[in-house]
Amino acid sequence: MGRPVPVKLRLVKAKAHRVTPEAIAAFDRGYRMGLHRVLGLKPWQPSPFDIDGATPPAWSRAGPWRDDWALVATLRAELEAGAHRH
Repeated sequence: MGRPVPVKLRLVKAKAHRVTPEAIAAFDRGYRMGLHRVLGLKPWQPSPFDIDGATPPAWSRAGPWRDDWALVATLRAELEAGAHRH
């Protein structure tokens, strides 16, 4: 028997939601749709404008919204930090 044929594994590529100067500008202006687009958020994901803390409300602590809330809370903290630097 020969050597096993290597199989190239594809890793799921997570979309990077980066806070850029364009995202900070959209956040400063209150441009909700532009911020969502620039951050690469899906339509069903919450907006950073809707997040008021790192802990999701009780009704969203289960299911997929829990992970979305944590992501967007982190993005909001980065946006606020970037906005204060400008």
